[in-house]
Amino acid sequence: MKSTPMKIPRALAATAMLALLAGCSILPKHEDITIYTAVSQATPNPSWPQVRAQLAIARPTAERMLADPRIVVRPSPGELQIYRGATWAEPPPEMVQRSLLQLLEDSGRLKGVATRGGGLSSDYELATDIRRFDSDYAGGNTPNAVVEIAARLVSNDGRVVAFRVFHAETPATSTAVPAVAQAFQQSLAKNSQDIAGWALGTMANGR
Repeated sequence: MKSTPMKIPRALAATAMLALLAGCSILPKHEDITIYTAVSQATPNPSWPQVRAQLAIARPTAERMLADPRIVVRPSPGELQIYRGATWAEPPPEMVQRSLLQLLEDSGRLKGVATRGGGLSSDYELATDIRRFDSDYAGGNTPNAVVEIAARLVSNDGRVVAFRVFHAETPATSTAVPAVAQAFQQSLAKNSQDIAGWALGTMANGR
């Protein structure tokens, strides 16, 4: 008696093929990403002066690596890396701009404040450049969260009326990324308060 090959239904064959592919997939495995925020919890200083002026806050500038949501770390001088599996909820320029805007809004010390392009007819513009926003080991066992911002206060006729560089460092309590993110929050709060107070004082003095 002549034997005939057994026919496998197409649906069953497709299922078997999918199972085989699942067992030997060459696709890269999904990497879990944890999202952090360093938006500061800075509060207004009661000693800040009242200013009868309107201020526009420009989006901060930054070099390409600092304009990215990846969290930058300096394991040694002259070396830059990023934390794997971790990212900021938004790039540092957005965090800095939002921190300054919220702080100055909450202060109630200005006639008006908004981001540049927000429809405000401003008397001054606050322009900033992020020079550093990194976790720096600096030869130690745990890093410092370093935030350095250069700020310019510009009048509505385009004249730079004041310039200053603000630097803040906060030691992280451990090498874990959550501890580093918390240290960044404190450094950003310190710089935000210093920049806001400096800008208000400069405008109050009519410089």
